Amino acid sequence: MSRSFSPGFYCLGRWLTRQTLGRLYGLRVQGLEHLPAKGPAIICPKHQRWEDIPMVGAALPLPLHYIAKVELFRYPLVRELLGAWGGVPVDRDHPRATLSSFKRLLPILKEGGFLVLFPEGTYVPGRVGPGKHRLIQLLLKLQGSDGLGPLPFVPVGLTYHPGNFGYKVEVKVGPPLSATHPKQAQALTRALMEQIARLCG
Repeated sequence: MSRSFSPGFYCLGRWLTRQTLGRLYGLRVQGLEHLPAKGPAIICPKHQRWEDIPMVGAALPLPLHYIAKVELFRYPLVRELLGAWGGVPVDRDHPRATLSSFKRLLPILKEGGFLVLFPEGTYVPGRVGPGKHRLIQLLLKLQGSDGLGPLPFVPVGLTYHPGNFGYKVEVKVGPPLSATHPKQAQALTRALMEQIARLCG
């Protein structure tokens, strides 16, 4: 088992990221008014570089939990850090293991947590790739479990502009989308990817 989520440790990591990568990359954020005032919510950003994860964390002023591939949790020190920073391992290659991981998400969502899911599932540089609906479908299945209500899915665009030193990064948050039934997962995923493409401009 990895270390449990530590809000204080997360806030320290976010502050350090803003003071280092945030300044180096010239981070600009738009659309924070679209974030739900309280959770639960699913944050769905564009994924193209390793910096996406710290940039999303630095841009959004709230503690986040990240759905991450299980391979990242194989090393003890990394597993402890990711757990304390809100990482939740998901095994995409083994459906039963994935379902077991998702059962761990229900308490996070019931407590009003904000969960980050990169709908492309992997790096897609230079363009917006097709979204993968299976994890979104599993999240929709959690709606109605133990009193959990409808989940807002918040599209987020990330754009990297060349600068004098490194990049200038724009993070744009769009209005939330939702669906009432798991069978709507594909349509919701397509709508999310359309909004993400628009936000990436």
